[in-house]
Amino acid sequence: MSWDFERLEVQENERRRKYLNVIALMVLTAAFLLVGGCSLTERLGSSSKKTPTPAVEDGILEFESEEAAVPEKQETVQVTLYYKDAENSCLVPVTQDVPKVTGIAKTALEALLQGEAEGEFLSALPEGAEVRELNIKPDGTCVVDLNKEAAQIAENAPKDEALAVYAIVNTLTEFSTVQKVQILVDGQINKTFAGHIPVDVPLQRDLSFVKI
Repeated sequence: MSWDFERLEVQENERRRKYLNVIALMVLTAAFLLVGGCSLTERLGSSSKKTPTPAVEDGILEFESEEAAVPEKQETVQVTLYYKDAENSCLVPVTQDVPKVTGIAKTALEALLQGEAEGEFLSALPEGAEVRELNIKPDGTCVVDLNKEAAQIAENAPKDEALAVYAIVNTLTEFSTVQKVQILVDGQINKTFAGHIPVDVPLQRDLSFVKI
């Protein structure tokens, strides 16, 4: 039997070439799968992350906060003020809201002088009356200093003078810290307020002019 060595060598080379081709194909396939798998994993990972909230500039944020801010309403407190009635015959106690501040007695008296009561009630003090100063002493005496316009009451109207004086006294003695009221006019203690009602000594609460 004779061997065809040349033909065998050709067959062996063909077998090796096919084997190398298979190996090369496997390597390329593995490389493709590796690269593709990494890209897919990255895409899946990135899609699962939450979209970050865009940063808001400080200036814009502050502007929005200012727009959204609601001004606080000033706290008030109820006080009892003594106004005169429409017939100018007596005093009437009226409950009214005033701003809650330090020195509430002065605030209440200023509200009384302004005459801003509801309905037909009026201030018993003449127009232009103002509180210059108010001080409550430890013994319960409230010293209130009024301007001279507060005492501009007609000399022939003693009842109007009495209503004015006790509108002040009764309003201030509504506060538990006030037991009596010393009225000054332009920093001076006068014998009378406007010619008839004595104010040279501290006055106590008097409801004889009040309509209950």
